[in-house]
Amino acid sequence: MHHLSSLQNCEKKERFTRAIFSLSLIFLLLIIPLGFLHEKYSRIAFYWCSYLSVAGIIINLKEIRSTLLTSKIIIPGLLLAAMYTIWSLFASYNKVPDVDNGLLFTPAKRWFLATLIAWFTLWGVKKEFVSKHFLYNLTWVSLSSAFIFSSAYGIWQHATGVDRIVLGINRATMTAYAYSALALAIMTMLNQIRSMSVRFTAIILTCLLSVYIILLTETRSAMFIHTLLSVAIMLNALWRGKVIKPLPIIAIVLAFLCIATLSKSIIYSRFDTTQQEITRFSHGDDHTSLGSRFTLWKSGLVAIHENPLGETQTTRNTIIRTWISSNHPNSFALEYIDVHLHNEFLQYTSLFGILGFFILLFFFIKLIFDNGITGVFDNPISIIVISAFLYGMTDVLLTSVEYIVLLSTLILLANINNKEKLDVKKT
Repeated sequence: MHHLSSLQNCEKKERFTRAIFSLSLIFLLLIIPLGFLHEKYSRIAFYWCSYLSVAGIIINLKEIRSTLLTSKIIIPGLLLAAMYTIWSLFASYNKVPDVDNGLLFTPAKRWFLATLIAWFTLWGVKKEFVSKHFLYNLTWVSLSSAFIFSSAYGIWQHATGVDRIVLGINRATMTAYAYSALALAIMTMLNQIRSMSVRFTAIILTCLLSVYIILLTETRSAMFIHTLLSVAIMLNALWRGKVIKPLPIIAIVLAFLCIATLSKSIIYSRFDTTQQEITRFSHGDDHTSLGSRFTLWKSGLVAIHENPLGETQTTRNTIIRTWISSNHPNSFALEYIDVHLHNEFLQYTSLFGILGFFILLFFFIKLIFDNGITGVFDNPISIIVISAFLYGMTDVLLTSVEYIVLLSTLILLANINNKEKLDVKKT
């Protein structure tokens, strides 16, 4: 009798867990499509997904805890969450009243919740609460609909007179970085299509449309890096398909020329601006976007040299202000030091110290080269994180609360999608 009661309890627990998993999966699949249309709704979906994941983890803690270390995509985000939290507690204890102390509790919370979502979701996938074929289709629907809707929304914003499209994120630069990650992941995942002609056509069209949307954001680093990575993915696909021949290459070049012609005013404008800013900085004037970045990078190195083990943002900014006042009077960089240093590694090392540098390095190396999927340019997780790494050379992304939600969800969905691909290959 006792055995029968225990069996019934286990069945109820499993049914309840399946229901929680299904609901959390629905919210998970909505995060990316909503993220490019309305950031608030995407955030709500993210939090509901996290609450359900926490409930699922608590109910199944004994069974699920052993799987925490088996997934290669969880620990990097968990380390960032821990680092942000510990540093913010230290900075909060030493905070200066009425001054922006740059506390990172919100980014820490989002990275932590993102790891819980990944933990519960990957466990549920392993338990096959949803059929793998159905889950594979769902990830495609989520990501492809996000790409189509966001691209259409971007074109509509441009047509209605928006100078730099922002989609639903309301910041052109962060929009470019997140949209680029989505498009690059889709281009890589399109390699799963068996028909060679359909595969290459889909990759090329996705590439051209995404490059055009990126150009409409007028984000210079994305205009260059996204185009470069897109070309690398296409060439990799042609190489793997053994069809690197003059005709496909000529077709790709002509297609890029068409996109360049449509966006020539944007390209010329950003190129001229870049040249002017570099010239002005070489003559001692950093009152430009690039010029202020150059000064910030120099000042960041000074702050790291002063305190290589880390410091509060207030202390760092005092060091930077003193150095800038002596070396670059009236510098435009003073406007940005309370935001960040426009370089991920300089930002982390100047605040979190050498340990922060190595945690960030571990994050990128682990997710690029050891994420559970072989390859790099045919690996969506690797491509997503490579883009984040390259964009992080001129900006700071991994503390942006909007970007954290989209990046972590993209990595998880790409992981789920490719788990199905790997399983298909084995059978």
